[in-house]
Amino acid sequence: MGIRAVVNAPNWSETHHRGEAKCRDGSLTPTRNRDVFFEDEALALDICNGTYDGRICPRRTECLRVAMFNKENFGIWGGMTAKDRLDMRMRNPGMPERWIWHAPGEPEPPSNEETQWPAAS
Repeated sequence: MGIRAVVNAPNWSETHHRGEAKCRDGSLTPTRNRDVFFEDEALALDICNGTYDGRICPRRTECLRVAMFNKENFGIWGGMTAKDRLDMRMRNPGMPERWIWHAPGEPEPPSNEETQWPAAS
């Protein structure tokens, strides 16, 4: 018996038309001995959400989508903590169109066509 992903992760590399995910950038790339996105929550949030270097991860929305559909319980995904993702899922069960990024502690943005999930490719 194995764990099966509901949504497969897209190509996070620099060859993708949206650019490389920041978690795959040089020294941030996860290794067997170190993974910033599971070890240092504050740093990971800063990197993903742009407060680290002024550049939001170009793949943040897709990353959050993968985490929400696969019910990732650990680490920073899509600029949100596991607790934030769980809270969002509990407030909006079965409504993935409402699973959109918002800063921790801020109210969820209203649902409209602009906030729909982009197709991961």
